[in-house]
Amino acid sequence: MEFISWHIDIVRRSRGESVVQRAAYCGRDKLYCDYTGKTYDCRQLTDLVYHEVLLPDHAPKDFQNPSVLWNSVETVEKNRNAQLARYVILALPRELELKQQIEMTRQYIQEQFVEHGMCADVSIHDKQGNPHAHILLTTRSLDQNGHWMCKQKKNKIYFVAQQQYKFFKNFKTNDWDDRSNVEKWRQAWAEICTRYCRQQGICRQFTHLSYAKQGIDREPTKHLGPKVKALEARGKFTDRWKENERIKQRNQERDIQRLRERSLERSRDYDRSR
Repeated sequence: MEFISWHIDIVRRSRGESVVQRAAYCGRDKLYCDYTGKTYDCRQLTDLVYHEVLLPDHAPKDFQNPSVLWNSVETVEKNRNAQLARYVILALPRELELKQQIEMTRQYIQEQFVEHGMCADVSIHDKQGNPHAHILLTTRSLDQNGHWMCKQKKNKIYFVAQQQYKFFKNFKTNDWDDRSNVEKWRQAWAEICTRYCRQQGICRQFTHLSYAKQGIDREPTKHLGPKVKALEARGKFTDRWKENERIKQRNQERDIQRLRERSLERSRDYDRSR
């Protein structure tokens, strides 16, 4: 089984990040951010092959425009350390055609995110045979009128003894930041990739489990990303690329050692059977 490439992060204002800037980068677009007062222009990047905003039924229709959606998020988030969006990057099977890649990505986003109330801004990039999707997801729920809800509700709780006491307890309005979701989302992506490949007669089976969880003595390589790969194509090798080469060498040595051990074990079994 192949370990599926799937990465999640949070766009955080505390790191000086803007979700409008991230949306411009993913969508290879030019967007103005009301919060920062800056324009972000990424139209010079030419590897965008598909872009769409997917919305739950009760979301305002003008959220189809990334500028409207993400400026609305920037406006509703008041804190300097606000979490603005979830950011998912996932690799697409390069054996599939673009139409199939779009279909499987849309189905995955609809089932795992949009049906649970998230707005999803999805972009597919493909340069030099490296198809992958960038997905920006909202962190706040929308009410039935299409208005942003607070992330937590404060409820008064009373205790009465000789005198009345009260305190506030926070209740989250959604469970999207539950840590168990990450493995569930990753597993769902592995399953849909495997299913689409099988439908096309492609013998590839993906898993969300790491080598360690599969019981495989193998060291995973590090994600390089498009910038590192572009440098590699020009003959410039970064420290991360060099570390990956060392990991590949160690894995090759493990494979050779494993073959030697199996060969020795078979020889011993043969000697004992004589």
